[in-house]
Amino acid sequence: MTAAAWSTRQLAEFLEIFEVLERESMLRLAIDRIAESLDAEVAALILDDQVVRSLGFPPDEAPVGVLLDLCRRRRGEVELAPIGTMHFLAVPVSPDGSMVVMRAAERFDHDEDTLLRSMGRALSIAMTAAASLDAERSLRSESERRAEENRRLATELDERQTLSTRLFTIQHAISHRAPLQEVLDSITLGASELLSAQVVGLRVQSMVEGDPPYASLVGYSDAIRAEFSQLPLDAGFAGRAFLENRLIVTDHYRSEPGRVSRNERYRLQSAMAAPVHVNGVPVGVLNVATAQPGRRFIEAEQDFLRALAEHASLAVSDASVVNQLRRSLEGATFQAQHDALTGLPNRSSAVDILDRALATATPSSPVCVLFIDLDRFKSVNDIFGHAIGDQVLVEVARRLHSAVRTGDHIARLSGDEFVIITAGTDATAATMTAERVTRELAEPILIGGKRIGLTASVGVAEATTPLIGEALLADADVAMYRAKQHGRARVVRFDQAMRFELLRRTDLEHQLHTAIDERQLVTYYQPCVSLDTGEVTGVEALIRWRHPTLGLILPETFIGLAEDTGLVAKIDQFVLNEACQRMAEWSTITDREFSVSVNISAGQCTDPALVSIVRDTLERTGLAPERLWLEITESVVLDDTEATLEILRELRAMGVRFMIDDFGTGYSSLVYLKRFPVDALKVDRAFVDGLDTDPEDEAIVTAIVRLADALGHAVVAEGVETVGQVEWLRRLGCTRAQGFLFCPPVDADVIREILEEGRRFGATDQVLSPVIQLG
Repeated sequence: MTAAAWSTRQLAEFLEIFEVLERESMLRLAIDRIAESLDAEVAALILDDQVVRSLGFPPDEAPVGVLLDLCRRRRGEVELAPIGTMHFLAVPVSPDGSMVVMRAAERFDHDEDTLLRSMGRALSIAMTAAASLDAERSLRSESERRAEENRRLATELDERQTLSTRLFTIQHAISHRAPLQEVLDSITLGASELLSAQVVGLRVQSMVEGDPPYASLVGYSDAIRAEFSQLPLDAGFAGRAFLENRLIVTDHYRSEPGRVSRNERYRLQSAMAAPVHVNGVPVGVLNVATAQPGRRFIEAEQDFLRALAEHASLAVSDASVVNQLRRSLEGATFQAQHDALTGLPNRSSAVDILDRALATATPSSPVCVLFIDLDRFKSVNDIFGHAIGDQVLVEVARRLHSAVRTGDHIARLSGDEFVIITAGTDATAATMTAERVTRELAEPILIGGKRIGLTASVGVAEATTPLIGEALLADADVAMYRAKQHGRARVVRFDQAMRFELLRRTDLEHQLHTAIDERQLVTYYQPCVSLDTGEVTGVEALIRWRHPTLGLILPETFIGLAEDTGLVAKIDQFVLNEACQRMAEWSTITDREFSVSVNISAGQCTDPALVSIVRDTLERTGLAPERLWLEITESVVLDDTEATLEILRELRAMGVRFMIDDFGTGYSSLVYLKRFPVDALKVDRAFVDGLDTDPEDEAIVTAIVRLADALGHAVVAEGVETVGQVEWLRRLGCTRAQGFLFCPPVDADVIREILEEGRRFGATDQVLSPVIQLG
C-alpha cells in the first residue's frame, strides 16, 4: 500500500470516531486511534497548558512542563526517565492546544507528520462541534424543564382567571407612570385576591430625603396605615425577607418569634414575604398571610409573589427616577436647555458649550469631543420596554459622570447618543477617558431585578484651532461610525482619511443605485478546470461594476455597501438571471458536463422568496436545475435555523446543488456538513496559496480534501496560481480547480470561444490571450 493510500485510510478511520460527539468519549477514542495509527507508545492532548487526555502515562502523572516544551520544539528526541530515548512529534490542534506523540522505535517521517496534522485539524473541528452540541443539549434541556414548569404553574393557578387582567392593570399603571401609591395599592389588592390572603402589606422606604415612606395595606383600616408605614423594614416576620434579601415562607406563622401582635386577631397560619429592590438593593418588603387552616403557599404562589415584588421594584425605581428629575427640572430655561429624562444638557446646549470652548482652542490647550453611542440599545427597549430603557439611560448618565474629570461637560444629544466635552486635554488623554467610559458602561445594570448588559462605541475628535462646534461634533460622529463598522464596543480617533472615506462611501452608495438602474453591472465568469483532463467543467459567475469614470470596479469595493443598504438582493438576482441565461446558451454548443455557480448572500438564504426566484429563473431560461450550483458561506450554515434549512432543502429537491465557499476560514463543523444539503466544498485561496511552501496550509488542505472524500463531497480549489500547487492538489486527489494559472475572470464571449474551440487547460499551458488577461 502506498504512503498516500495508507494515510487516507488512517484519516478516514479516524473521522469515524466523531460520530460520538460526547466530549470525553470522543477525546479518549481520538487519543487511542492516533497512537495506534502512528505506532506511538505515548500520546497526549494539551489544551490551555493542561494535559486533558493522555496515553502511556499513569493517571495525573503526565509531565506537563516536558510536554509543553516538546510542543514548542515540534519534533526530535527526548530523554524520559525511566523510559529512555523517545522520538517525538507535536502539532497544533487549536490556537491554545497541541497534540504530542512519542515512540522509541524510529523517527516520524513526513507522511506521518502530515497525517498527524490532518488528525489534529479534524479533532479541533470535532471538539468545536461537540461543544456546540453540548450547548444545544443544555439549552434544549433547560427549555423543556421550563416548559414543564410553566405547564405545572398554569395547572395550579387555573382557577384564578383574573391573574392576567390584574397583572395587566399593574403593568399599565407602571408604564403610564400612575402615582406610586396607586400602583402599590393595585399590587396589594391583587395579592389579596389572587392568593386568597387575609393580610397583605407593602412598605417602601423614602427614595428622596425628607419624603415619607410609602405603604399599602389590606386587611386593616386606613387608620393603621400610618402606623404600618413607620414600622422598621427589618421588623417582624417580613423583616427577615428584607434582611436576608430573599423570599421567606412559613406554614407555622404563630410560632414565628418576630410576628406582629396585632395579627393575633386573625390567628394567621401561613405567610410569605419578598423583598422590593432598587438597583438590586432591598428598599422595601411585600408580605401576605392567610388564616385558612392547613393552607400552604405552593411554589407557583411563591413565584407569583416574587413577580408582584418585581413589579413593585419597577414602579419604585421608575418613581424614584421621575421624582429626581422633577426636582431637578425647575424653570422653563432649564427645561429648554436640558434633557427631560437625564437632566443632562441637550444638543443645543452642548453645541453652545463646545462653541465657547473652541473659541480659545490652541495646540497647547486643545478641545476634544467624545461621541458615545450605545450598541444595539433598541433591543433593550424591545425586550424590557421603554420604561426600563429610560432607567437604563439615566444610569448611563450617572456612570458617565463617574468616568470624567470635574469640569468636563456631559450632554445627551438624542436617543442613546451622548457626548463628553473636554477642554485642555489632547486626543491621547481623551482616548484614555473614552476607554474608561467603555469599561464603566460594560458593567451590567440591575433594574427591577433584571440584569442588563450594554456596550458603547466611542469616537474621539480633537481641535487645536478655533472652529464651529457642529464641525467637531461631526468629526467625532464619523469616528464613532468607524468604531461601529469595526465590531462595536471600541474607541476610534478621528483622522481626515475617515471623512474622505465617508464622503466617498456616501457618493458610491448613490452611484450604486444608479448603476443597477442603468445596467452598469456586468457578469464575468471564471472557468473551473478538471485537473485530470484540463477540460472546463464549469464557471463561477462573478459580478463587476463597469463604472463610467472609474472603470471596472471589483466586488470587494461595493458588495459590503450593497449589503448595508439592502441592494445586495437585487444584485444577487441580476447575477442569477444573467448566469442562467448564458448557461442555457452555452449548453447548446458543448457536450461537456458543464455547470455554472452563483454566489448567494447570507441574507438571501433566509428569504423564503429565494425558492420562487430560482424556480422562475430556471423556467424562464430553460436551464436544467442540475447545471446550477449555489455558493453559500459558512455563516449561512452557522445560522442553522429551520427556516434557512427548509429553503435549502426545497432548492435541493428541485435539483440545484450547493457548495460552501471559502471553506475552513469560518467555524467549520462536521455537524453542519451532515445537517445541510451540501454537495461540494471550495478550499479558500488563503490555504491554496501555501501549498508547496507552508506545511501548515498543506496540512489544512490535506484535512479538508480527505474530510470531503470521507463525507462524499466534491472539492474545488480556488486561487491556483502555480504548477507546484497543481501537483500538490493532484497528489491529494482534488480533481477540480480555478485560478489565474488557468484563466482569470472573463466576459461571456470569451467563455463561448473556449467552449466552441474545446479548449483544454494544462498546468503549464500558455493558452491565455492578451484579451483574456486584460479581462
